[in-house]
Amino acid sequence: MDRTGPPPKDKVEALKAVAKNAGVNKTQLQSLCAVNGLSKTGNKPDLVKRLIDAIQQCVARGDGITFNTFYHSFETAIPWFHTFVANTGLLEQSKPQPPQIPQTAIYPPAPSHGNISNGYAMASYGVPNGSYTPPKGVSRPLDWYNQQRHDFQFKPSVFYEIQYRIGEVKECEPMQQHRQTVSIKLRISDYPQLNNITNDPSLRIMMYCAAGKNGVQDIAFPYQSELKVNGGDVKANLRGLKNKPGSTRPVDITDSLRLKPNTYTNNIDFTYALTREHFYLVVYLCKTPTIEELVSRITKKIRAESVVTEIADKANDPDVVATSQVLSLKCPLSYMRLSKPCRGLNCGHIQCFDATSYLQLQEQGPQWLCPICNKSVPFDQLAIDEYAKGILEATPKSVEQVTIEPTGKWIEPGAEKVTVPDSAEASFVDDDDLYVSEVLSAANHDFSTPGRSTTGASTTLIGTPMNGSTGGTPSLARSSNNNNKRPAPEVIDLTLSDDDEPPRPVKRANYGMNAYYGSNS
Repeated sequence: MDRTGPPPKDKVEALKAVAKNAGVNKTQLQSLCAVNGLSKTGNKPDLVKRLIDAIQQCVARGDGITFNTFYHSFETAIPWFHTFVANTGLLEQSKPQPPQIPQTAIYPPAPSHGNISNGYAMASYGVPNGSYTPPKGVSRPLDWYNQQRHDFQFKPSVFYEIQYRIGEVKECEPMQQHRQTVSIKLRISDYPQLNNITNDPSLRIMMYCAAGKNGVQDIAFPYQSELKVNGGDVKANLRGLKNKPGSTRPVDITDSLRLKPNTYTNNIDFTYALTREHFYLVVYLCKTPTIEELVSRITKKIRAESVVTEIADKANDPDVVATSQVLSLKCPLSYMRLSKPCRGLNCGHIQCFDATSYLQLQEQGPQWLCPICNKSVPFDQLAIDEYAKGILEATPKSVEQVTIEPTGKWIEPGAEKVTVPDSAEASFVDDDDLYVSEVLSAANHDFSTPGRSTTGASTTLIGTPMNGSTGGTPSLARSSNNNNKRPAPEVIDLTLSDDDEPPRPVKRANYGMNAYYGSNS
């Protein structure tokens, strides 16, 4: 086997640092082990130790080829690998350069490192060793640039733009059995950058916490922890979504602080317990754009012509039976009519969700997943669908859905006229309708001159005169009153049983009634 000599020392240290970083989850570690022929069983510390041992064996053997395989697998499995290496300066050829700072900005925005839309905030600006004199017109003090060398790197976020670190980083030592409290003193007059916080509602003071200090960190608080400001509890979700690492938000403590007088000393107490690793607590001044501002930043669009072409292409596929489909005009998140129809650039469906509702959901717990197809849709992949926007503008607000034809044309409900052929008309007639029509026909029958009946009960009922009127009048009056009613239940009673009552005596024929009818005729 051809060996290229010992692996470079800087690359070895880079792989070790990445493997030990808390930002690498168990799934990524298992993938690295599987790719490099190692066992992927065990918990996270076991996987980390297994990878580091394998790297050390490559160094001991001077096996540069196998080490290069390890290095390339880390580059593939860890999305932020190059960002981490560049910011930490572990590689000689990737030393970071001084940032380009704007000349006329009071709070210049933090430069982006990698993807800025995965729901977190970036704290480090990658300033290398040494100090820098701020350019003319920049209001940040000199110590701001110096402190970034010792600061943390949190994953960037569109919801929180870190402006300045307030105070020192507080280390929370492991505490497996007892409770521990870390206190931070904050006085507004000690930080000139906080003077505008009462006039600018977008500036907020936020508490961050990380489970590591190397590389890009997720926001993570100890599982058992609580936060108090000036003796009052701060109600906040310090755990994030269940089984969703990285979904924790920073805690906004601005409203709990006493900003006036600016010489007042605020006490921030963070209590935690049952931890086996170090945590690092830090306070930042952040700029928080509103949801409306973020929606206005969505500049990408999906043209209506491209949507029509996509629908037509699917309909022309010989392996697919083309049928019409229903497009809902309601957001699947808020169940309200769409205002800003939006979807991901990689989504294969035409159904949209509302941009405002989607961003509000991500602000509470950043996952950045499409609510329809569950694909990853970060902020920079959001786009306004002009096809759905045109439908919303052309239909009244009462319309909740439209029908999309295979050609791409849409039809509003009620616009189509359904015609039923004459041959099929009989199939829509219900048996109950036939029964009702027969009853109505029987009710309209003329009973004015009944003949002799073999059933005595029915003969007696029909032939009884009313109030001394003529023979034909009672029957006609009764027929006119019951035109739209079913026959009276007394005519045919099917509820009686021969076992319930004794048999009735046989009735004699009433010949006098027949004579009565005969006299009137």
